Amino acid sequence: MRHAFVLALGAMLSFSACETVPVTGRSQVMLFSEEEVVKLADQAHVKFMAEAQQKGTIVTASDPSAGRDVAQINTVARRIIDAAGLGSRYKWEIIVLRDPSANASVMPNAKMVVHTGLLPITRTDAGLAVVLGHEVGHVVARHSAERLSQSVLLETGTQVAASTVAANPALQALTAGALGLGAQFGVLMPYSRAHESEADHLGLIFMAKAGYDPAEAIALWERMEKAGGSRTPEFLSTHPNPETRRAQIREWLPDAQRYYKDRSLPLPR
Repeated sequence: MRHAFVLALGAMLSFSACETVPVTGRSQVMLFSEEEVVKLADQAHVKFMAEAQQKGTIVTASDPSAGRDVAQINTVARRIIDAAGLGSRYKWEIIVLRDPSANASVMPNAKMVVHTGLLPITRTDAGLAVVLGHEVGHVVARHSAERLSQSVLLETGTQVAASTVAANPALQALTAGALGLGAQFGVLMPYSRAHESEADHLGLIFMAKAGYDPAEAIALWERMEKAGGSRTPEFLSTHPNPETRRAQIREWLPDAQRYYKDRSLPLPR
């Protein structure tokens, strides 16, 4: 069964493309092109915008109660996007939502969503740059496409392994369940934590090149931790725990500070 599982994954890997994440240089397996993932994101974005418009939660610059917030978000976002070298690569759209949750996201099709509830925690332009740099880092590293590729590989491997015990339905169900749990906690979650850490790393450099002090990242994540309350153990979480995150940021700060002191430095290849 294990042999069949490995063979299935090996076969799919042999037909997949290997790419390298900009800046960090990490190798990644890709089964989906950028165009395919953008098309999927476009479909999700249309549905998202329809729901947001129906709820009336979209905030514009003309809103007298939040116009200043919208202007701040747009200014910081554009500087981060340009620092990451994506200003002319995509048609960016920045959406601000009136929502109390402290959240922001960027889809692979360059649609950025920022909740107004994030601003009391970010407080400053530099604090906001930490979060938006992180989210743009996910786009630069193509984490969405990589996660989708991992899911397809694991699903195929699980199906092949389960089919080797097809003569025993009880054993087949047990095998599928065990492999599913193993994939979730042994592969997908660690990869998700790795993606979050990589986005932190990329975000530090992007915010520094955009002119924001990367040292603000430690204070920002401390405030985010306090706002979040109790947390899930790291091995069951898709994000690294706060202590791990801060330790990693301290390790990356000296390099990021170089770009803050000299914004003309080119991004590492």
